[in-house]
Amino acid sequence: MSHPNLHDLKPSDRTLLMLMERVVPAEDRADWLRTWYAELWHLRHNTRRANLSLSIGLMRDALWLRTESWRRAYTGTVVLCLVTLASLCVIATFISFAITGSARETFLYYGVRFPHFLIGAPFVVLVSFAMSPTRHVEQGSSARLRYWWKRQFFFSAKASLLLLLSFLFSADLFEAIHGAYPLTSDLLEIVAFVILALLGLRWSFLDQQTRCKQCLRSLTTPSRVGRPSHNLLEWNGTELLCRDGHGSLSVPEMETSWCQSSRWVYQDSIAS
Repeated sequence: MSHPNLHDLKPSDRTLLMLMERVVPAEDRADWLRTWYAELWHLRHNTRRANLSLSIGLMRDALWLRTESWRRAYTGTVVLCLVTLASLCVIATFISFAITGSARETFLYYGVRFPHFLIGAPFVVLVSFAMSPTRHVEQGSSARLRYWWKRQFFFSAKASLLLLLSFLFSADLFEAIHGAYPLTSDLLEIVAFVILALLGLRWSFLDQQTRCKQCLRSLTTPSRVGRPSHNLLEWNGTELLCRDGHGSLSVPEMETSWCQSSRWVYQDSIAS
C-alpha cells in the first residue's frame, strides 16, 4: 500500500501527523500513518467542526506505541537494572539536599561517613557470599568463559550500586537527628546500612540466578515440570526460558544427592 498523500489534509493536521509520525517506532510507522490519515481525512471532509479529541487521541496513540516499544526492548535488561539503581542513588542524594538545604553540607556529611562505608562494605560482601544461594551448573556452549566474564562485570556493577544506595539511604534516614544525637545517629546508621546492604545483595544474588547466562536478560515464562510426589525418582521443579532463545534454566523443587543445584542449558546444547 502506497504512502498516503498528506497534502489532502489541512496544514495543521498535516503538521501534527508528520511530527507524531517520528515518535512512532519505525516498524509500526507505516500502518499507524495510514490509519490516522484516514481518520483525519474522514473527519475533515464529513463534519463541519473539528474534533479536538481526535488530535489528542492521535498523539496518545503515538506515545503509547513508543512507550510499548521501549518496554519490550528494555524490560529485564542489564541497562534497565543499572539505570534504575543509579537513579535511586541520585534520588537519595537529592533527599539529603532537601534535608540540609545545601549541596556543600550534604557532601560534607557524606564525606565524614564514607570511611565507615569503606570499612563495613567488605564485611557485608563476605557475609553475603557466605549466605548466597546454591549456584547453577552450565551445560553447552563453547563461549562460556566470555559469558562468565560478562556476568561478573554485571554483578560487580550491580552490587557496587546496591552498596552505595544502602549507604546513601542509611545516611539520609538519620541525618536529621545527627546534630542532636550524634552517637545514636552513627550507631543506627551503621545498623541500617548493614541491614539494607544484606537485603540488597541477597536480592542481587537471586536476580543474577534468574537471568539468561548469555544476554543477562531476566528469564520469563516459568513453568512447572515433573511430579512433586516423585522427588526421589525423577527431577521436578521449575523451568524458565530466555525470551531471546539463548537457553533454559531448570530449578529443582528440592535438593537431592543427584540434583543439588539449578542447571542452565545453552540453546546450542538443546539443539544438539
